[in-house]
Amino acid sequence: MGRITEPRAVAGIAELLSPEGVTLHFPQADLGPYRLQRVKTSQCEVACPLGTDVKGYIGLIAAGKFEKSLQLIRETNPFPAICGRVCLHPCEPECRRGDVDDPVAIRALKRFVADYERQAPAGRSAVKKNGRKVAVVGSGPAGLTAASDLARWGYEVTVFEALPVAGGMLTVGIPPFRLPRDVIRAEIEAIAAQGVEIRTGRRIRNPQDLLTKGYQAVFLATGAHRGLKMGIPGEDLPGCIDALSFLKRVHLGDEAAPGQRVVVIGAGYAALDAARTALRLGSSQVDLVYRRSRAELPYPEMADQARWEGVRIRDHLEPVRILSRGGQARGVVCRRLRSAPPDRIGRREPIPVKNSRVELPADAIIFGVHQEPDLSYLPRRHRFQISRWNHLEVDPQTLATGQEGIFAGGDAVSGPKSVIEAIAMGHQAAGSIRRYLGDSRRNEETPGQAARQSEIIIEDWVPEEKTRLRAHRVRPSTWQGHFGETTRTPTERTAVEEAR
Repeated sequence: MGRITEPRAVAGIAELLSPEGVTLHFPQADLGPYRLQRVKTSQCEVACPLGTDVKGYIGLIAAGKFEKSLQLIRETNPFPAICGRVCLHPCEPECRRGDVDDPVAIRALKRFVADYERQAPAGRSAVKKNGRKVAVVGSGPAGLTAASDLARWGYEVTVFEALPVAGGMLTVGIPPFRLPRDVIRAEIEAIAAQGVEIRTGRRIRNPQDLLTKGYQAVFLATGAHRGLKMGIPGEDLPGCIDALSFLKRVHLGDEAAPGQRVVVIGAGYAALDAARTALRLGSSQVDLVYRRSRAELPYPEMADQARWEGVRIRDHLEPVRILSRGGQARGVVCRRLRSAPPDRIGRREPIPVKNSRVELPADAIIFGVHQEPDLSYLPRRHRFQISRWNHLEVDPQTLATGQEGIFAGGDAVSGPKSVIEAIAMGHQAAGSIRRYLGDSRRNEETPGQAARQSEIIIEDWVPEEKTRLRAHRVRPSTWQGHFGETTRTPTERTAVEEAR
């Protein structure tokens, strides 16, 4: 604890604490005195799986130093424009500004500086290669992150992708109205410019064969591309499809409407994306069935957008079987649920309402309840350890599979997680592969593993309240056929104001 009694003391204190990595911010230091409390780590930075220096890059935006801000982000994140749109932003709930009014719009600010660079992209070039080769199987965020790190360290990296396009679920799972394809292409091209070779349409049948073809290590980052259903009668009828298969089909070029009346089961990102996509393809009625209350929707912001676009959210319903006519799915039979009293942790378990029955007519039923890794590319007599959830099992510290020279990470190991968590595992895998190949350099830290900064809290200073930056929604005359982004990037003026 300490006190500042006059503004000229700020410089002295900052100089004193600088060797300890403490950064001081005194927007109104002339209004003291203030009590200072040392906090070892910034909570927003702790919450980020990459340990991104959130305060640092926001401070640079506030100072108008946008290129330097993006450089700081790229120290840990090779996909700032992508994450600026689809990151689940775990940093924002931990933002101390939320103790005053609302958390800083951290994700939106990342999007701003990433898009600022797209107007005047910086050149990137490959570094001199060391002659050692690494194969990466899968071109999603985990695989491409590992490839980027290894290429920067001089390794020759080849990425093998079974799909005809690179990007994994970024490209075939997330719709373009949330993540435009030109944004994905630009960030993948930046990684390829580092000397990474990306081969699409190349399905690997046996990862161990790659070790006999000149590669010294292999990283499996094949994602979780298999959509699951519920196990209810009739779910295998024509007209029933899982959300991932539906989205993949659309994003690979088949833009036929699934039906005029569509029921989507689930309320996660895949379910919401499928419901919003069905509307854009021409479905006249889309019902989203959710077994809990609307207050418990896992992604309320996106659910609000879906409702605004015309998706009808039917809460407290649980499908029990699929109706059919002429061998085709024609509807869903549901039972009503109600929320039980809160349990010890405050969760309200849904329980059935006796003798309740609700029929929802439908031409198509889309299941968005869960997904798992598709490991069908492994040979029948492989020696990999597989969990009961169909995940590859690895050493949690090194991501080694137990098969010499083969590592695995991303959703193939963790199950479906966020983009930012996949990036973190890509960094982890790259560091492990480098150590496995005998590169013991310590002067260059693995991205995301750098020492965290410290911060000072000014306990007595009460900042002026202000309104948080709100995303500007697009309002087309019709959502049918509208696959453009539904929110706009903040302007320079609003971004700087939000960062201050």
